[in-house]
Amino acid sequence: MSDAPLIYFTGNKPSATLLPTVKALLTTPGSFFENMPRAIYFKDAMFFISIVVFAFSFLSIPFHGALFLFMLPVTWGAVLISLWLWSKYMSWAVRTFTDKKLSAANAFQLSGYASLPMLLCAIPYVGAVAGLWNLYLIWLGLVSYCRVSAGAAMVILIVPIVVLGATTAVFTTMLIKAVPQLAG
Repeated sequence: MSDAPLIYFTGNKPSATLLPTVKALLTTPGSFFENMPRAIYFKDAMFFISIVVFAFSFLSIPFHGALFLFMLPVTWGAVLISLWLWSKYMSWAVRTFTDKKLSAANAFQLSGYASLPMLLCAIPYVGAVAGLWNLYLIWLGLVSYCRVSAGAAMVILIVPIVVLGATTAVFTTMLIKAVPQLAG
């Protein structure tokens, strides 16, 4: 392993920092998250996530057609809003389930870097693997960056999955009861 310092993405030098950041995330994610600098603003993470979303949109063309590009503004907005809400949840969950602190900006940065595998969601049948890889990177970021226990990081990730699954089951059941034709 090289002793060269890790390079993190910055919006001031995107062309010089993007590829080293991607390489570090792919080859040494634990070290990457462990040494990640504190975020004060959302700017750099938002720029990094925007690059991932734009690359995802262009990677989708061979599989879903060029019309998918018209969804780019909606996709971009939905991803940024979803990651902002996720970062608010993670910030709250780290404070609630552990004795550590994680600001919303740092949670957004951690989630933004962990979103890199979501590029692969554009490829059919690979999206599930990319989603699991994304969750693994978030878990690794919580353990390495926030220094929370592996179990606490797992709880922080599992709680929204269980809540979302239960909510989906309840709403699906209510919808089938309201419109019986959907059942079969």
